Amino acid sequence: MLGILAFTAAGQALALTSRFRKSTLYIQEVEQNYESLWDIMFSALDLKDGTTGGHSSRVADLAVYLGQQLAMSDEEIQHLEWAAFLHDLGKLVVPDYILKKPGPLTMYEWEQMRNHPACGYWIVGRNGFLRQAAEIIYCHHERYDGKGYPRGLAGEEIPLGARIFAVADAYDAMTSDRPYRPPLSHGQAIEEIERNAGSQFDPRVVAATLEWAREAPSPEPQACLALPQPLPVTSKQ
Repeated sequence: MLGILAFTAAGQALALTSRFRKSTLYIQEVEQNYESLWDIMFSALDLKDGTTGGHSSRVADLAVYLGQQLAMSDEEIQHLEWAAFLHDLGKLVVPDYILKKPGPLTMYEWEQMRNHPACGYWIVGRNGFLRQAAEIIYCHHERYDGKGYPRGLAGEEIPLGARIFAVADAYDAMTSDRPYRPPLSHGQAIEEIERNAGSQFDPRVVAATLEWAREAPSPEPQACLALPQPLPVTSKQ
């Protein structure tokens, strides 16, 4: 009887182990598919803005590093990372001719452009999990001196995540090739960020960025994303 019970228990254990492994593989597959879908969406957002492929990912990486240097909690950094990935979602409502215009924008076009933080906040904030990320998105064009938009917040009124993001986004924008201007070098971008400490940017965030710049190797300027050639059209036989 003991032998039968032991054999039965061993069989059940093997069955549970097999089911556990299958469940783990299924979860991993779901996570991979989930990440792939996000990658597709982020690439689409970058292309919508006419920016370099991977802009959102690079901004997220630098923002997370700065958040860690400024002692943000793991939860705060998670919200910051989501905000960095989704910050330009509101540009989906901005016409392409404005986003990709090579020259100065008219007053009307600027009004349209300045609406995108609020639109992004409305889209992302509808998800309770992303509510704090939505607050960062809403404030990512505010300036430390209060001259930003859409609400003209200043200093500590701006969430720390948004102040961090502003620097990370500006750095990547300046070092990326855009349709309307060539990229700045790593050193030129860092000098520009340092020059605007206390006006456009939070001085504490700038200090953390300068520390990163001293430690990190100078990256190559990011070139515009080249789209692949369309597939040839074949006639049906």
